[in-house]
Amino acid sequence: MFNNCDIAIVDVGSDMIYIKIGEIAKDNVFHIKSSAEMYYDGFMEGDWLNGDDVSRAVRCCLDKALYNFSTKLSAVYVGVPGDFARVQTRSNKLSFGCNHKINIGDINAIKEDLYPSNDGRFEVVSTHEVSYRLDGKYETLAPLNKSCFMLEVRLSFAMCKKSFCDLFKTILSDYSRKIKFVDLSTAQCLMATDKDLRIKNSAVLVDIGYLTTDIAYIKGDGLIALNTLPIGGGHIAYDLSYGLDMQYNDALSLKSTIDFNGENTLVKIGTNNGIVEEEKSYISMIASARLEEIAEEISKIIANYPIKYEKFLKIYLTGRGIADMKGVRSVMANALGRQCELIRAMYEDRNKIYLSQASIIQYVCQKDKPSKPSLINKLFG
Repeated sequence: MFNNCDIAIVDVGSDMIYIKIGEIAKDNVFHIKSSAEMYYDGFMEGDWLNGDDVSRAVRCCLDKALYNFSTKLSAVYVGVPGDFARVQTRSNKLSFGCNHKINIGDINAIKEDLYPSNDGRFEVVSTHEVSYRLDGKYETLAPLNKSCFMLEVRLSFAMCKKSFCDLFKTILSDYSRKIKFVDLSTAQCLMATDKDLRIKNSAVLVDIGYLTTDIAYIKGDGLIALNTLPIGGGHIAYDLSYGLDMQYNDALSLKSTIDFNGENTLVKIGTNNGIVEEEKSYISMIASARLEEIAEEISKIIANYPIKYEKFLKIYLTGRGIADMKGVRSVMANALGRQCELIRAMYEDRNKIYLSQASIIQYVCQKDKPSKPSLINKLFG
């Protein structure tokens, strides 16, 4: 825990760095005081496209957000993108020999010797319960005070590349002594998906970013699979640029205005060469083709999951790569052959908050609730 002081939320996108500065108030709500965002070269396939650009972008973005602040941050929380994350699950069981009422000691004991395999390239950033099973059949996330002969647990370990952690610890050491990492995919799933559904069945969240797409499979409160694809909304813009013979930046602006609904009309597009007109159906066809390719890859991944993802279960969609396109939910639902739910950006006054940022904020509010400063903290904090 930390005192009611300013903290920073760092969301590392595949083309932008997003930062929110604020504090957790007594109502356990994160009050945003300042925001900043900055483009940089980004990452793909688990590596930076320009490693030297990362430090510059993060520092510049933080300095911009901290322009009116004079003290060090109490803490900095960094969301770990799927490209730099790994998930492992481990199981254990306890046999009591009689009908035993589960206590906190049992819960601690069953988890005590569970560790992920690690060759030194990763750090464990969090541990989450996938499920507890009583007598081989009843599943729950709250086994305390329930009775059984045998208790089983399955834990999910969220891990981050050590090189990612070391880099951000170096970058952020001048801003705060407390630097913590949040597994972004887990945080997003816990915020966006239905908890009862996750306990009874499972849920899949697809985050389509600028250059990458993360597919997270969650059961209970823990991920059991995490996959990434080196493809995202930026590739849709590239296709538009090639297909319509326009500059990439113009195509990127056009992508944000795509509407898959309604009748075919002529769309006026502002470019460096003036205003041009294109058929809406042609623009939609180009974008749909890339979305269908993404959906095909997602379907292959889901088909290979260790626990079958039943056809009646929907897929949650989010991500800045598709956030501005109207009708994208229907296109993806048809391509996937499943019901889809689109989780859009949230708004708070003048702040536009994507699910990635909101989920880190919620995680922080739940894990580090504010406490009253002690006398020692007041004197020496």
